[in-house]
Amino acid sequence: MSASGPGTIVGIPGSADVKEIVNYIARIITSALEVKSSDCLLKNYGTITLNAMNQVLKLFPELSTEFNILASKFKEIQEASRKLVGIKDPAQYADAVLTIFTTYNVDPGLYGVFAALQAMEAAKICGDSDAKFFLVRTLLASSLPNNLYRLLLDYLSLDHNFPINLLKALLEKYGKENSG
Repeated sequence: MSASGPGTIVGIPGSADVKEIVNYIARIITSALEVKSSDCLLKNYGTITLNAMNQVLKLFPELSTEFNILASKFKEIQEASRKLVGIKDPAQYADAVLTIFTTYNVDPGLYGVFAALQAMEAAKICGDSDAKFFLVRTLLASSLPNNLYRLLLDYLSLDHNFPINLLKALLEKYGKENSG
């Protein structure tokens, strides 16, 4: 296992063993699957969600187009998300979540902000313990794509600087094309 503790890859510079990344992903998913919703949360889910959406639009008006597009697909995304209930296998869960993200082109960062605000609203309405229901979704929204990215880089034995340098070059090219 890694030097930072058993079963973790956090804080380890450079490449990690692919098996360690997979074990870490499974551990994060398993811990998230153990978090259950309370009666208060289920009863107030609509209010929590609407309040969170209003907060997102108030805090990030420059992203209102993206959030409104996601909001228009919210019913479909929620229906797909309901199928996650009862899944106990980390592989099935990861497949279902990432399929939702790719089917609806959900930006994990946008979803993470939204879920974090849902957590804040849940804490206000139901109490701090109910915030965890949404916070694990925030964790998964960032952890799954990031660790999938790391897994791919390490599995293919690619230098971690390659995609960073590629993005930097593309952003510089974009900047030059749009500056004048």
